[in-house]
Amino acid sequence: SGQTDVVMALFGPNSETTLVAEDDDSGVGRNALIVRTLQPGAYHLRVRHFNPSATGSYGISARAVA
Repeated sequence: SGQTDVVMALFGPNSETTLVAEDDDSGVGRNALIVRTLQPGAYHLRVRHFNPSATGSYGISARAVA
């Protein structure tokens, strides 16, 4: 969430290099959004600004849907 244009990449399960999903602008405004059914395990989320020389604040939320 926020006004910063971020790109998210999700890696796992139990791997910091196996890409599960990546997104730029599928959320509201310029927010990234990843919706996936995940296997059990540990996951890593990389968040970066779309513009490598830019900065800004952002928020991250996650939820489980049964």
